[in-house]
Amino acid sequence: MKRLRWLFIIAIVLKISSINVSASSDVDTILNEQEKVIEYDNIQSAVDEILIDNSEVKIDFRETLNKVITGNLDLNINDIFTMILNNVFIEVRNNINLIIELIAIALIAAVFTNFTNAFNNKYVGEVGYFVVFLLMSTIILKSYNILNDIAVKVLTNLQTFIETLVPSLFAATALSGNYTSTILYSQIMLIIIGIVENIILKYVVPFVYIIIILEIINSITEENILSKMVELFKTIVNWGIKTIVIIFAGVLAIQSFTTPVIDGIANKSVKVAVSAIPFVGTTLSGVADTVLGCAVLIKNGIGIVALIIIIIICLIPIIKILVVSLLYKFASAIIQPISDKRIVNCLSSIGDICFILLGIVVITAFLFIITITIILSATSITAYIR
Repeated sequence: MKRLRWLFIIAIVLKISSINVSASSDVDTILNEQEKVIEYDNIQSAVDEILIDNSEVKIDFRETLNKVITGNLDLNINDIFTMILNNVFIEVRNNINLIIELIAIALIAAVFTNFTNAFNNKYVGEVGYFVVFLLMSTIILKSYNILNDIAVKVLTNLQTFIETLVPSLFAATALSGNYTSTILYSQIMLIIIGIVENIILKYVVPFVYIIIILEIINSITEENILSKMVELFKTIVNWGIKTIVIIFAGVLAIQSFTTPVIDGIANKSVKVAVSAIPFVGTTLSGVADTVLGCAVLIKNGIGIVALIIIIIICLIPIIKILVVSLLYKFASAIIQPISDKRIVNCLSSIGDICFILLGIVVITAFLFIITITIILSATSITAYIR
């Protein structure tokens, strides 16, 4: 490990000597040289493909990064708030037919219930209820399939973007003198990507679909024979996702207290050794500080742009899932005074399950956000120690 560290430091020094700087102050030249480690084309291709269906937002990674580095990034809060409201109204308008259909079905079910009570013909009422419930189940499954596809797509997009971002982010992290942190945090990031791909996408999201099926089956009869199983499965999903976040946030937080200090001490030792070189030691030490400082700036810039893109990727899908979830809860509240309690409970539970799907998307995005934030914060400590 020590040999690798010294080889890395020597490579940094050689890189420094190859950069044409005037009196160690040509920051623009240093930034341009260091930006060569960023795979702009790969990242931009991934971003363009991910946002191909989003006509409202187009982002140029290189341009945005340059604005962040130079401090010229302008985020208009009013425009963002307006865009969110517009998308909420669009989703409500697009899904208004869903709530109309559900309320209409609930009214039909109420007619059959009243017919049963009026003529004491339970058989006819139950047959009518089953027919109506079958129609409602078809609408629910069709609606949830759309939400499921949205969730899978946004999780896949997050995974694709982070996979494309990782090489550039950690190359810049390494150039900033965070050798130990680069090795550790890159491994943690790859583990998180693997969890999203191999656990959340393959097992957790399909498991939520099973909960939907069980809830529909449970609502067929008045006995609620599967209610406890549905509650158990909901608890498993909720606590499973939360546990993943807690574990990784804890690991990242703990490591942030140690690895940056190790890198900072190593860099400071090298700086002292370089300063001792006769005639050119002080100059090289100053150049090294400038180069490593510029690398920190690029690293933080990449991280900030990544956070912005993650929010853009998730924002509209989250709004879509949230609106449909609220519509289910709204429909159950509207029909409660007039319809069969089984339909009311079913729609309310479907809304809760949609919120679970929403939680999976939000928590996964939050996991990436908090990981990148901790990495940026922890690896910036090295500069102060240096």
